[in-house]
Amino acid sequence: MRAGDSFTIVNRGKISFDAETFTLLYLPIVGSNAFALYQLLTTFSTGRISHFLEYLNIGLNPFLESLDKLSGLGLVKVFDDHTMLYFDVKSPLTYDEFLSDDFYKQLLISRIGENRVTGLSKKIEVKGQNISKKFHEVYKVDFDNEPKAAVSTDSFDMGAFKSLMDRQGLTFSNENLERLSLYSLAEKFDLNWYELFKKAESTANADKTLNLSALTRSLSASSEPQVALSSFPKAFADLIVSSKSHEPVEFIQQIKSQAGGFVSGDERKILNNLTKQNLPSEVQNVLIHYILVQQKNASLSSNFVNTLANDWMRNKVFTAEMAVKRILERSESAQIKAQEKQNFTKKQTKIVKEAPKWSNPSYENKTSEEELARLEKIRLASLQKLKGEQQ
Repeated sequence: MRAGDSFTIVNRGKISFDAETFTLLYLPIVGSNAFALYQLLTTFSTGRISHFLEYLNIGLNPFLESLDKLSGLGLVKVFDDHTMLYFDVKSPLTYDEFLSDDFYKQLLISRIGENRVTGLSKKIEVKGQNISKKFHEVYKVDFDNEPKAAVSTDSFDMGAFKSLMDRQGLTFSNENLERLSLYSLAEKFDLNWYELFKKAESTANADKTLNLSALTRSLSASSEPQVALSSFPKAFADLIVSSKSHEPVEFIQQIKSQAGGFVSGDERKILNNLTKQNLPSEVQNVLIHYILVQQKNASLSSNFVNTLANDWMRNKVFTAEMAVKRILERSESAQIKAQEKQNFTKKQTKIVKEAPKWSNPSYENKTSEEELARLEKIRLASLQKLKGEQQ
């Protein structure tokens, strides 16, 4: 978007705008530039982007930032067909709609504090008898042709999410911040409240508080396209399937029982620590198999386990497929290093030089008298020349 681009407001004059509501509720969230921009969007019809910059006395980047803030709250939709920009301006929520919406309310709390929002939410209590008429007492409706009410499924049901949290004993660490994060994650990964809850439950901390960092990592990893099982060697494909269907303690017990061993208390502590670090069960299982089966260790070592776990978490390994892929990469890297070391060793092998003949104790000098005289003449000539240069 450039200052010279043309724009058109597609629904000018069809916006319901309450200046007091917009000032009290939206201004603290969007800021003064976006606040003023929205009012210009309800006033302009066509023009160039430079008109906004001139009226607001701001540069192009602050303008774009303000436009993003408005579009992020659904106050404007922006369409670009490369010849014209179209701004579809939407009406703000009413006062009651805004404060009854948990997402917007939490967003406002994050800006001006809970006490001030509580003050804005207070209503004057009505008194007296309600003498208002009911709808059916005034209007006649043909119920046979009554349109069905549309139910929106776009909004994230925080009430239902929180209710299930309470039933499962989960709690927030920072409720306001985490509520906003949950709304954002639900929208980003296109999840309903129950789908997001199951993910949040599986990544919660040991003390039953939500772990938004682990939840975000898990969702990001799950959203990435996974390598097809058919692309792995059969043994690893079977490992991936098995890893997804067992808990780590059960998985290690099966491996140990096959070898005639048992799971020690230290190994249980190691697995418990991995769970506290939010390493998914399926990844733990691949790690267990790698150490006990592929590396042929008798038991888990905390140092080895932590080294691998740290490496995998840094490289965002949160699925069995990604863990197996990491193992194969590690194996390939080790093979390359071994080959390079072997080649280097060959190059460093010393070449045995043949000793000069005269160093042999049994060497017999067979130089003739004539040859010795000639060599002596050369030596004396060289010596004479050298003395002449020095004088």
